[in-house]
Amino acid sequence: MAGPAALFMGSCSGHGAGSGSTHHPGLGGSVLPGCTMPPLDPKIVPKSVGLMNATTLWPPTPQRSATELARTVRINNIGPILDQDILVPHPTPTTHQVNYTGIPKVCSPGTVTNPAFWCTIGTAGGREPAVGHARKLFATVKTVFINGRRAGTFGDPFGDFSPAFPCTSVVTGSSPNVFIGLIRG
Repeated sequence: MAGPAALFMGSCSGHGAGSGSTHHPGLGGSVLPGCTMPPLDPKIVPKSVGLMNATTLWPPTPQRSATELARTVRINNIGPILDQDILVPHPTPTTHQVNYTGIPKVCSPGTVTNPAFWCTIGTAGGREPAVGHARKLFATVKTVFINGRRAGTFGDPFGDFSPAFPCTSVVTGSSPNVFIGLIRG
């Protein structure tokens, strides 16, 4: 099926439906034992991006390369996004609440606000880095190559659900008049 060529322009689709929640108790598990005073406590249990999509929002983020690229092919005078291109990280502004018991330590039970990236599995010591998770294009077109690499199209994923590339966003910045891939008819 033919689709608009993916370009380094516009923003990705973004992902996640949440605007924050109580992570403990909640998706992260039960109320945490002891005292949890600052955010980023190691007792907070991170969950995968796929699970965190229910409570966390990663808004649309510019489709920009993470490195300087030299493209010999241009589409509408803009560089195309090719298979395995790394894009700038995808951050989240979402925060979650974490509750703690205060037992067995001597502190009152309470609640702290915690950034969602700390509650999410990622590549920085097992957690998503503060700058966000990595995005890489996984091209789905099998028939169009640019400089020996498969070309990306509208709707191609920016992740493979692994801890290294957990993004569930897709390409939305694409050419209005250049379509690539298999055309029937």
